[in-house]
Amino acid sequence: MCISYTVWYSNEVTLHIVLMTHDCSNLCISLFAQISFKFQYVRYFGVSKFASIEAKLGWNPVSRLFAPAYGANAMRNVIMCNTSFILTPITYKLYYPQEKKSNSSLFWFGMGMNFAGNTLAITQQALWGRGLDYAAVNGGRNISYIEVIKSSLQTDGRAAFFTLSKWSSRILMNAPVQGSLPWFYNNVLPLGESTVVNATKWVMTPSTPTSSSGRPNDYQPGSSNSCSRAICETR
Repeated sequence: MCISYTVWYSNEVTLHIVLMTHDCSNLCISLFAQISFKFQYVRYFGVSKFASIEAKLGWNPVSRLFAPAYGANAMRNVIMCNTSFILTPITYKLYYPQEKKSNSSLFWFGMGMNFAGNTLAITQQALWGRGLDYAAVNGGRNISYIEVIKSSLQTDGRAAFFTLSKWSSRILMNAPVQGSLPWFYNNVLPLGESTVVNATKWVMTPSTPTSSSGRPNDYQPGSSNSCSRAICETR
């Protein structure tokens, strides 16, 4: 998030920073998906049934960390995270008319991007749920996403992955928080930024005792030497 915030205020968006933002955000949400999914799967099937499914699948310890249908679950989070922290700030900065930029336009632009992102995210959420049902058949089996998609379309058509009601419920749950994140980072978070940065400087800056000759050592707080800085420059 800190890196995404830097992208928002930087004078030049570089490929290097974009890739760093993408990699960091995807790593975070992948770890989050791995942890949250295990709990949600156990809650859905129950402890004993989940254990029996894992036992029948016979996966190695690494695969067991991620559990079935991890890919669809992680992809949903990848879509929404990249929408909020990469696509929204970059497209608003580079392509939104400069004369129309304001706090309110940023807020509604972020909401609109969230609505678009959720259009894709609900398809992955539906695939996740159908993948779980597929994995539990006959006491446990490996998921074939091609087979899940094919059978779902044959049974329910496009409604298997997208309906207006699914999209609306997802929007009501997700948009008020995640859709307003770009506006929050640009307008609310900076209100306490100087206090946090100054406190961080005070904590991280070592004392500067002078030498016996009366001359200070090489390190001076606030000097051009940036090697000892431990804060994330955001502007």
